[in-house]
Amino acid sequence: MKYCFHSLLYAGLAFAQSNITAFVPDLNGRSVAATAYTAKDGDRTELTQSINGRRVPLQASETRILSDGPQGRTAEMVVRKYDATGKLASTERTVIETQKRPNGATVHATIYRSDVNGQMQENERRTIETQADGPTAHTAVTVARPGLSGSFEIAEKRNVVSVADGKTLHETEVVERPVQAGQFAEVGREIREQATVGGETKSTITNYEPDFTGKMSLIRQQVASITKAPDGSLVTEVDLYAPSAYGIARDDRATPKLKEQEVIVRKEKNGIVTETTTVSRPLLADPNRLGPTQPVSELVCTGKCEGPLQP
Repeated sequence: MKYCFHSLLYAGLAFAQSNITAFVPDLNGRSVAATAYTAKDGDRTELTQSINGRRVPLQASETRILSDGPQGRTAEMVVRKYDATGKLASTERTVIETQKRPNGATVHATIYRSDVNGQMQENERRTIETQADGPTAHTAVTVARPGLSGSFEIAEKRNVVSVADGKTLHETEVVERPVQAGQFAEVGREIREQATVGGETKSTITNYEPDFTGKMSLIRQQVASITKAPDGSLVTEVDLYAPSAYGIARDDRATPKLKEQEVIVRKEKNGIVTETTTVSRPLLADPNRLGPTQPVSELVCTGKCEGPLQP
């Protein structure tokens, strides 16, 4: 449920070039190149393999600064999406106006999307208000879209409260949508916690949604830990919990069960960074035991490879 307002806040920043290739196992278990990503100075291109075996664009984005001054910045992001043959399918243009304040910022984002005739139509307006008060930060997001009458109406509200204290972080994000004229109801809540102790970083993301009674109920939880192995590689273990595991009937009174475990190993050698992901799931015969580990993907990056390689 993590919202994309962070990408709007930092739109237009320059980045060094990075090249990422994603390898996935085929039906015979062999590793084959599936997707390639190239990012440079805020622009990004995603290539995939067509049914003819050619590399064709899947998605491309461009970012440019329209104006920049002491009071704020105006940037433009254009995202083009392509079909399986590499033909342009849709275009999205976002104009982001950022106004700086002593204790925060205001971001107005106007989104235009192409219609079936290829004409750009204003489709969404977002307003993001951020305010910092010591270790606490408040972010309010308002999303407006055209209603039945054609005029823009508020379709969603998000409120995020973040508290950072040294090596710990606690965030609560609440999502509200209209239920009737002038009234909004909570439809989602995400609680994010992160702490670093003794060289190990542990984070927890817990999601809630209304159940059939309207009460906010836990639907999934992600627990991740990052440790450094003796060989210098970073090992991220991600445990995904849900009210029931795959193939197991849900019991509303039961405690969350381990649904999936991912292990991501990040290594760097001779300027090349690789991230290998494997996954294991509980056995149907014994939901309390994890089954065999299966490879999911391997990402290989050259150039500027800071941060996670996951697209």
